[in-house]
Amino acid sequence: MSAELTYRGLESADVPAVLELLTTSLAGGPTGRRSADFFDWKHRANPFGSSPGLVAVAPDGRIAGVRLFLRWSWRGAGGREVAAVRPVDTATHPDFQGRGIFRRLTLALLEQVAGEAELVFNTPNGNSLPGYLRMGWRELGRVQVALRVARPVSFARARGPRWPAGPVLRGRRAAN
Repeated sequence: MSAELTYRGLESADVPAVLELLTTSLAGGPTGRRSADFFDWKHRANPFGSSPGLVAVAPDGRIAGVRLFLRWSWRGAGGREVAAVRPVDTATHPDFQGRGIFRRLTLALLEQVAGEAELVFNTPNGNSLPGYLRMGWRELGRVQVALRVARPVSFARARGPRWPAGPVLRGRRAAN
C-alpha cells in the first residue's frame, strides 16, 4: 500500500524536515518544538553512538515518516556491557497515516541493528503501544519513576528553576 514511498537511511540533510515532521505529528510533545541542536545532541553526540534512523520519502520529496533508535549501553551480570537500542522519535505525517509506515520503518530498523544490539527496550506512549503489540511486542509492565536527590543541601539552596516554567508550578497545576 505504501509502494509509492521510498525507504532509506536518515541523512543529515533530512534533519530540518524530520524536525518539522516530529513537531507536526507529535504536536511538539513534552519537549516542545525540537531544535537542530537538541537533535544533534540526542542523536549524534550520544556517548553510546549515533542513532540509526530510517525515513519514508514521498514522491514529491516530503518526509512521510521517520524512525530512530537511541543507542544505550547497560552493565549486565558480571559487569559485562550490553549494547541496547530504544525506539524513539517516530512519526508519520498525518497525510500518510494508515499505510503501514510505522511498522515497515520499525521492522527494517530492527533488522538493521540486529547484529549490533543485544537488547531492544521501549517505553511507548499510548499512541504507539497498539502498533508495537500488533508487531508481536509484549508489554512487561510499567516503569516506576523515582527520584533521589544526590546533594540535598545544594538542592535546598537552589534558587528557582533552571528551566522555563511549564504547566506545573511549585507542585500545583497551573490554571489553563
